[in-house]
Amino acid sequence: MTDPHFTSLAGDACNLKEHADNSFDLAYSNSVIEHVGQWSNQKRMAAETRRVAPRHFIQTPNYWFPLEPHFRTPFIHWLPRPWRALIVQAKACGFYPKAANADEANAILQDAILLNAPSMAALFPDSTIVKERVAGLTKSLIAVR
Repeated sequence: MTDPHFTSLAGDACNLKEHADNSFDLAYSNSVIEHVGQWSNQKRMAAETRRVAPRHFIQTPNYWFPLEPHFRTPFIHWLPRPWRALIVQAKACGFYPKAANADEANAILQDAILLNAPSMAALFPDSTIVKERVAGLTKSLIAVR
């Protein structure tokens, strides 16, 4: 279903060169920045978001929340990487199927790189970092400008 009030665009959140500075009223992202790759890509996405819109609402799961939302498994993201690789090779976790080998396991582990509040503040220095809480714990972080 389409709505004449909205236009949907697909692109690379780390490279929005086809859009001029402040070409949008608002940039909105819900659980995307943790999927763009390592810190360098997260920095590029944050910079592009801040460049193309004067206002933004960028949400991401908090690294320090005990339930990892992608794996739907408590504490898994706090374990050493080799242990996490063994777990995803042993069973399907959350949105991810059981990895057939170490290569697939490592690809799964790189799919979502969670951020904490200081990292979000570094990525969005001109934003307020809002903490969405569940049971007194910060579940998600939202950069708002």
